[in-house]
Amino acid sequence: MVIYLSDLYIYMSTKENTTKFNKDNNNYNERTTNTLNQQQEAINKTLDNTLNNVKRTTDEATREIPQYSQRIAEYQEQTIQTIRDIASDCIEAQKQVIGSFQSQQVDRNSSNGVWDLYNPQKIAENYAVLVNNFTSYLLNTSNLINNALASNMRVYNTALEQTRDNLKAFTKTNTNFIQTVSGNSQKRDVDTNNN
Repeated sequence: MVIYLSDLYIYMSTKENTTKFNKDNNNYNERTTNTLNQQQEAINKTLDNTLNNVKRTTDEATREIPQYSQRIAEYQEQTIQTIRDIASDCIEAQKQVIGSFQSQQVDRNSSNGVWDLYNPQKIAENYAVLVNNFTSYLLNTSNLINNALASNMRVYNTALEQTRDNLKAFTKTNTNFIQTVSGNSQKRDVDTNNN
């Protein structure tokens, strides 16, 4: 009977210790779970805030597109107007030169002979061709620059799309790796606890 009580006492003692250990272990597990949940919430909140900031920034950039388009259109119009002014200034200068030649026409018989060497009509025609060619050159250069800008924007956009696709593939691979490592770690922990 003493042995029985002793066994009972030992059994009870073991049970009390086990119960106490289980309570401590449960408290530890609850604290750990709470801490992990709080960390996960903080991480999610940080990432959600970052996503919201990115969305706000990209929305602002999208709203500014018409302003950029307007500025580009203004620059193009200014370029065309400047080319028109250059052509106009050149033609006005040519008119003055021809006027100078015509004033010498009165003096045709003078020893100067400038009028005989240069026909004002031919000079005006050649100068008109020169101004037209120069104007066309400037307009073609402007178009070339605009086309290069558009082409570079297409290349940049394509590069961004490729970066996006590559990043998706990278994050998927990385996530799969982490899940595999995490799954293997949990399986090892379960196997260790069962043994």
